[in-house]
Amino acid sequence: MVEAIPNAIVLVDRERRIRLVNRKAEELFGYAREDLLGATVETLIPTRFREGHPRQVDDFFTRPETRAMGAGRDLFGRRKNGEEVPIEIGLSPIDTAEGLCTLAAIIDITERKRAQERFELVVEASPSAMIMIDAARRIRLVNRRAEEMFGYARAEFLGQPIEMLVPERYRAGHPGHVASFSSRPEARPMGAGRELFGLRKDGSEMPVEIGLTPIDAPDGHYVVASIIDITERRRSEDELRRSNAELEQFAYVASHDLQEPLRMVANYTELLAQRYAGQIDDRADKYIRYASDGARRMQRLVADLLAYSRVGSQGKPLVPVEAEQVLQAVTHALQRLLRESGGLVESDPLPRVSADEGQLHQLLQNLISNAIKFRSEAAPRVRITARPQGQRWLFQVSDNGIGIDMQYAQRVFQMFQRLHELGRYEGSGIGLAIAKRIVERHGGTIWIDSAPGQGSTVSFTLLAARAEGA
Repeated sequence: MVEAIPNAIVLVDRERRIRLVNRKAEELFGYAREDLLGATVETLIPTRFREGHPRQVDDFFTRPETRAMGAGRDLFGRRKNGEEVPIEIGLSPIDTAEGLCTLAAIIDITERKRAQERFELVVEASPSAMIMIDAARRIRLVNRRAEEMFGYARAEFLGQPIEMLVPERYRAGHPGHVASFSSRPEARPMGAGRELFGLRKDGSEMPVEIGLTPIDAPDGHYVVASIIDITERRRSEDELRRSNAELEQFAYVASHDLQEPLRMVANYTELLAQRYAGQIDDRADKYIRYASDGARRMQRLVADLLAYSRVGSQGKPLVPVEAEQVLQAVTHALQRLLRESGGLVESDPLPRVSADEGQLHQLLQNLISNAIKFRSEAAPRVRITARPQGQRWLFQVSDNGIGIDMQYAQRVFQMFQRLHELGRYEGSGIGLAIAKRIVERHGGTIWIDSAPGQGSTVSFTLLAARAEGA
């Protein structure tokens, strides 16, 4: 029966003499069975540990009970050729005809040690702070980056509760978060949707991102936290946000203040054209016409720039909005354009979404107007659909127009970008840029699928409206 056990088995008496070994013990230590029987167990122990071993054997026989040997210490066995091997040992008292003996079950953990060393090398080399905690939330492993990030020496981390790195205002709730993770252990980011902060040794805080990975080890369950200090990223984002706000304000003020002088230029060039047409010469008439056309185009550009800047600077809070009602208002506003073009707008029932109603109106109006403007020889047909996609709705506005080559799929959403020569189609080329800005302000994405001569489908996502009481 002992021979069938997959671990090395060594039976030792009170005098520390080996009374029994199995085949696995022969293989592990490199001795023949007859070489071990009757020898002291210290034969299998490295020289540096032999002096204290008799006392440990005596302690076991004083309190004989099944237990792991050397809990918390690294144990090594010594092979016949002098090599050492890392091992784990389980001790059990056994009553035999010759008296009480100790049965040692020995496992070679060389491969596990190698894997652990490789793991620790990877952790140490990581550019992120890496911290491993046990089921009791105690820190068991950290890397150099964690020392640098939090300001503690490695020895100050080990054995301490992870809450030492959590700001005081979050500590009371942290054990609950750990327990929640342990109930569903899977690799995932920590605190999705929440701002996270770490606490340094000097008491200062830093914004962090944390990824959690559960690890099952022979000695228990652990969690490895990969931590990134996002202080610089947050500072850059804040700076970019301020810069964008300033640019939006500048664009709004500039475009608003340009309207009056442009209106004056346009009005007076119109008066020149009306009052002096044909009274000077053909060249003068042409120049006046150029000036008048240029002034009108500039007015349209400034008006469009003002509309673009208003998306960010004058947007209203997002509230539940019935997209179906907004579409009805849009088609009513576009009645004349639809009648003149012979166009038709069809739609499935549209959902309730979280939106700025005025901007949703502008978004749908821009997309439908574009579909009618860039029509083929056939009467324009526009179809609007929506289907759920997680917590969002995916809208699609499809038409039977002239379409575009997909190499221009990004360019059409840029400001003042045209794919056709000036004058062929009205407008400044900012309609889809405004649509993109509106969708992004609503936390969604927008894209186009198209082919020349086969129409286009503009898709965008919006957050679903929350149910009452949610």
